[in-house]
Amino acid sequence: MVEKVAIPKVQDLHIGQLAVRGNWIAACVHSQMAWPIVTTEVPFRERTIFLIPWADAGASAGIMYPAAAVCLQPNEDRDLGQLLISHFLSSLAWAHGRSIEIEQWGGGNLPRSMGGFNGPYVVARDLIHPYVPDPADAKARLALGFYREGLGLNNPAYACLSFFKILNIFKDKGPDQVAWIDDTIPKITDSRRARDRISFLQKSNQTPGKYLYASNRCAVAHAFGTTANPEDPADMRRMRQDLPVAQALAEYAIEHHFGVKSSQTIWEEHLYELKGFTEIFGEGVVASIKAGGSPERNLWPPLPRLTVTLARSGGFAALTNLRSEIVAIADGCANVMCTSDDNLTAMMLRLNFAEERLQIDVKHGLRSGDDGSEGALRGLASVMRFTRDYYVRNGILEVWNWDQRTLLGRCDAFIRKRYFPGTFSRRCLCRM
Repeated sequence: MVEKVAIPKVQDLHIGQLAVRGNWIAACVHSQMAWPIVTTEVPFRERTIFLIPWADAGASAGIMYPAAAVCLQPNEDRDLGQLLISHFLSSLAWAHGRSIEIEQWGGGNLPRSMGGFNGPYVVARDLIHPYVPDPADAKARLALGFYREGLGLNNPAYACLSFFKILNIFKDKGPDQVAWIDDTIPKITDSRRARDRISFLQKSNQTPGKYLYASNRCAVAHAFGTTANPEDPADMRRMRQDLPVAQALAEYAIEHHFGVKSSQTIWEEHLYELKGFTEIFGEGVVASIKAGGSPERNLWPPLPRLTVTLARSGGFAALTNLRSEIVAIADGCANVMCTSDDNLTAMMLRLNFAEERLQIDVKHGLRSGDDGSEGALRGLASVMRFTRDYYVRNGILEVWNWDQRTLLGRCDAFIRKRYFPGTFSRRCLCRM
């Protein structure tokens, strides 16, 4: 059954920080990426970008566009705000592999969007700790801009050209581009559509690099010689067939030449699981632990008070503001005991530095005591709710520094995988 998504009222969105008058810039967007249905804050370049959902402004304006907004300093140049949001949206498009087109700029003294939005609208409940890279290199930033442009173009010829512009950033000569394409083609393995087209091109009497440079890139960029006629169905069909290859080459260049990791690479490395703890322990101590060493106790860092929770949950009282202490370091792991102040609730975290995993064992590593008090019963109910939401609702485990309200580590969603009727096995990244 498809859940019906309610359209919020504009007045219901302009609350909290969005109700503070200031120097606002808002980009009204069309997005193929799932946009959150609640206002979501995303840190970017030491700013806060607000992702604002679509909204009902009433009969006069109709449905307002979803938007990305930022509040600038009172005298800050508004062009800088537009550039900041454009960089953010290009990074977001890269991370999700989906187009995000800016339809119009809004803002003013409040983050006002533009009316007249008629979809389509792809929704998500929220945006959980998105990977939003922000490369400092100007050429890498330009590559991300061309990538977002290519994703958003309906014309396949000009979409191909946008992706080829990325190659042109670091290979300005035609023969160099041809050679790079031919060297890179065998490394394109992730896209089935690209591989199918490459297999077809490899059967022709010229290399894929020569074909793509002459019959695609140059044919779109020039109106003489071999050209792509926008009114010729055969030319446009050929461009649509080439498009997955052009996009795959652009993606390979962004990651392997410009060094901007893809979301797939980030997921495979899963360094986010222990990122905050790695900073607390320090690179030297972590390297020693990974090597199987057990540093002297005087090198064990003091840990902050921790909150263990699940994303979207609203929190669990018994697992909030826990004392934390390292109790053992061995076999590439540090075991951390988290205990409530009344000593009734305890959870063992395993920081598996050797495998870069944040791990828990809900069955054997979570305890909730009973001293007959009302508080003990409330704590037990809180722990039971955590266990239910973790197992049944595909919980996303998070560990926070309670004092600083900063995220120290998180796992991917808990997923059960059925192997045989009546039996289940966890497919999850956060288990001892």
